[in-house]
Amino acid sequence: MTTDVARPLHRSSGDGWTLETYDSDEVTVYAMTGEFDFAVSAKLRQLLEEHPPSSGLAVADMTEVRFCDSSCLQVLLRLAQRLRESDGRFAIATSVHAVVRPVTLLRLEDLMPVHPTVEAARTELARRS
Repeated sequence: MTTDVARPLHRSSGDGWTLETYDSDEVTVYAMTGEFDFAVSAKLRQLLEEHPPSSGLAVADMTEVRFCDSSCLQVLLRLAQRLRESDGRFAIATSVHAVVRPVTLLRLEDLMPVHPTVEAARTELARRS
């Protein structure tokens, strides 16, 4: 998870997962922890819709995610597409193989670029704005 001292705007959790939403340097960060699978995907979609990015920039901090299946990646992809349609940007921050590999295999890097840290993702999003 990020080392920012920003206070979460929203925190939600379930069996084996947590999602905290906060703003950091004009970027909305979704800090995800645990395992995100089909059982979580509907709740994840709901939470992202209830707490949209306050600006057009968002990062999914997945540095503490142990597992993420295609249903949750699809939820993130929808967020990325919505942001892109409104000239916003989205990125993923992680080096976790369980996240990087499916994004790479599905060739989603153009829509959801992966960076090793939140800071790197935030810097790239700001640069492209």
